[in-house]
Amino acid sequence: MAHRVVVFGGSGSLGRSLITLFNKNNWEVTSIGTRANDEATHNIVVSNDESLEVQGKKVIQDTSSLLNGEKYDAILCVAGGFCMGNLAKEDFLETADLMLKKILNPSLIASKLSTVNLKEDGFLMLTGVADLQSTPGYIGYGIAKAAVHHLFNSIASKGRGLPKNTKFMAILPATIDTSNNRKAMPDADFSQWIPLDLLTRRIFEYTNGTLSVPQGKMVQITTKNGDTNFVEL
Repeated sequence: MAHRVVVFGGSGSLGRSLITLFNKNNWEVTSIGTRANDEATHNIVVSNDESLEVQGKKVIQDTSSLLNGEKYDAILCVAGGFCMGNLAKEDFLETADLMLKKILNPSLIASKLSTVNLKEDGFLMLTGVADLQSTPGYIGYGIAKAAVHHLFNSIASKGRGLPKNTKFMAILPATIDTSNNRKAMPDADFSQWIPLDLLTRRIFEYTNGTLSVPQGKMVQITTKNGDTNFVEL
């Protein structure tokens, strides 16, 4: 029987890397996001012009149709984005709204989807950010990530509404070494960035059970001088 996984943000750098690895290991992958991923078994494309409610209903309906009575083994949300912007920027409200749509909304939909189409004993993973403090130069991004952290902390509390024995965790990565990040920050010290392949492999190992899921924990991921650490908070 095929293993099934949902990857929210399947067209982003981490999402693409995950889908490639799941494909190599014969998982059936559903990619959800604003763009399709040609490597995925199935794609559900949503628009940021649609409301959270409309997107969520579409995702639930489309995944239910694809599953035909089956359930997912895992739902992974690695959707994200980044925009600079302090209060003085003319487009501050626009970029803040975009960050909520790109970061918080997929996390909310992924969490809700897990109550409908995730197996008992399945795996849910959300993505926050390492060492979150005040973000005066990119306020919208910080607010969206803080909201994901709050969402996860609520999921980790009683009365969460998840299927029986759901395994769940959040990763909190610092900067990931991707081609897009290198283009955006060409003068940065890449030895302080998380290797994409290493992070991809770790998430896959959590998902397939090779590594035990740190149940209900946030795992902060940082790299210093080429050495990457995973610390449960």
